[in-house]
Amino acid sequence: MTALILWLSMAFYGAGFLTYLLSRNGTHRAMERVSLYLVIVAMILHTIILVLRVLETGHAPIARRFETLLFFSWSIAVLNTILMLRYKFREADTLTVPVILLALLLAAFSDTGIYPLPLALQTWWFEVHVVTSFFAYALFTLAAAAGAIYLRRERHGPGRELQVCQTIIYRSVLWGFAFFSTSMVLGAIWGYLAWGSYWLWESKSVASLLLWFYYAGVLHTRMVKGWRGKIVSVMVIIGFGLVMFTYLGVSIFLKSSHGM
Repeated sequence: MTALILWLSMAFYGAGFLTYLLSRNGTHRAMERVSLYLVIVAMILHTIILVLRVLETGHAPIARRFETLLFFSWSIAVLNTILMLRYKFREADTLTVPVILLALLLAAFSDTGIYPLPLALQTWWFEVHVVTSFFAYALFTLAAAAGAIYLRRERHGPGRELQVCQTIIYRSVLWGFAFFSTSMVLGAIWGYLAWGSYWLWESKSVASLLLWFYYAGVLHTRMVKGWRGKIVSVMVIIGFGLVMFTYLGVSIFLKSSHGM
């Protein structure tokens, strides 16, 4: 049942993405609305998958790679919808929806088995730690999408649109950094409860710390140095690559106590 809904969700996301691309010449307003409805239906199906997973496992859907891919992509979808409603900015879909689709595709071919949680993970500290980190990842993804759109529109885009991109970049990084900082603190508390230490020098922890410093640097350049425009857009795109390495690359290529 879950697999069927997952593939249906991907189909609706894909259909919404394609119809939006077809509507972008400005003469197909009806098609743009259809695209929006398709993406909303996809997100509803996506939410149903998460609810079913919670009912099946009895815990938040953040314990294994299948679950984290579902939750990561769902976080992007939810925050992207909020962004669209707040700024009337649909163009981010051209980058966020492909990321959502790729994450769901990886989830579809991941191990969907249900296994007992290790004792160290059976605490709400772990659940909140992971949830806040994935909302941070999703916000950093939105910042990268806005940065890419800014670079694409820099020379010929309307001034208001470029300003919206910069506003989205700044607010996404600011909120993402707040969520990620919270996640780091909660992770330290969880680590102490699980292993008797607030910090372990292992690959995932080190990668997360480096990611925290990177985005602290991005905020510093924006808030203290006043950097804007192209250079900050490039920085948040690079940051997205670091996010993906911290999330997936470490667990795939390196040994970590956070392995999924």
